Amino acid sequence: MRKSKMKIAIVHDWLISIGGAEKVLKEILNVYPEADLYCLLDYFKEPERKLILNGKKAKTSYLQQIPGAKKYYRYMVPFLFRAIEKFDLKDYNLVISSSHAVAKGVVTGKDQVHICYCHTPIRYVWNMKKTYLQQIPGKARKIAGNQLNRLQKWDLVTASNVDHYIANSRFVADRILKNYGKQSKVIHPPVDIDFYHLPEAGDVPPRPKPYYLIVSRLVHYKRVDLIVEAFNRMPDKNLVVVGEGPQLQDLEKKALENISFTGFLKSEEVRQYMQHADAMVLTAIEDFGITSLESQACGTPVVAFNFGGYKESVVHEETGVLFNSQTVQSIINGVEAFTIKKDQFDPIQIRSHALLFSTERFREYTSEFIRSKIEPSEAFV
Repeated sequence: MRKSKMKIAIVHDWLISIGGAEKVLKEILNVYPEADLYCLLDYFKEPERKLILNGKKAKTSYLQQIPGAKKYYRYMVPFLFRAIEKFDLKDYNLVISSSHAVAKGVVTGKDQVHICYCHTPIRYVWNMKKTYLQQIPGKARKIAGNQLNRLQKWDLVTASNVDHYIANSRFVADRILKNYGKQSKVIHPPVDIDFYHLPEAGDVPPRPKPYYLIVSRLVHYKRVDLIVEAFNRMPDKNLVVVGEGPQLQDLEKKALENISFTGFLKSEEVRQYMQHADAMVLTAIEDFGITSLESQACGTPVVAFNFGGYKESVVHEETGVLFNSQTVQSIINGVEAFTIKKDQFDPIQIRSHALLFSTERFREYTSEFIRSKIEPSEAFV
């Protein structure tokens, strides 16, 4: 890899837990290991820091000093966009923001190049505002609504501060165009195809009986509740739910005996469940949905909602089955359609599709795009 002469800053929203955005951040840092990292909050412990950041420590905002910020950061809307503007980045030639919230709003000058890898325009001010506000008690809802309106206006204004956008999917590229009026280059998120692989000879399945699998944060918009209800109506089929979140207890109360919950699992344990599942079942509206491809890298097909990112990551009747609506009955129909053709799915072919989204390709496409947007004579040797 050619080392950059430029001074580079990478800006990420926050480091609370590992999700798809953090896996993208990891590979951006692998492309530019000499870059300085900024984020509003950094609560990574050493294992997470080593895995995602190669041990790098982020320069954080004043929000890091606020007691309870880790738990309540999503409710600190007025402070989030003000805090991101406080970062002093004037000494950097290139600023790369990894943004699903406010990171793209960093202040840059006319002589700097700002490239944003946009995981999504802010969900809770553009396409999930109603859902977000429903979770807030009545008396505070009006105040929260006003704050989100302010954030939406700020988000629209700061969209013009970005020189070039990279979108993580065509679905997100369409939303960037609709919300910001900006074109973007689509570079899909990376899949660690070395870690997620086919099961090896002699591997023992984590459960004795065949099972379907869902790996997800247990929050409302993931709609795991619909999957649980669907499998309540299919008592002959087992479902394993991997993940944690505020909906866990409610889901456990609703679930029948054919449904089990593991809570949080280490990555190696998640991989084992993926490798031996009949299929992964996914029904959220995802910007891309990297879990789908991690499952496919293990040779395991996917039964997913035919919308958003899953339309780009799942090949219908080749690497999985797509169902057409976000409803219990549609999930049941999808699982039944998969069951009929279950023996026709080839794990090697499924994994071959996932290889198209490798970390190596992500690094190559990202570095080539960024290189094309900066002065070659100044940027690289």
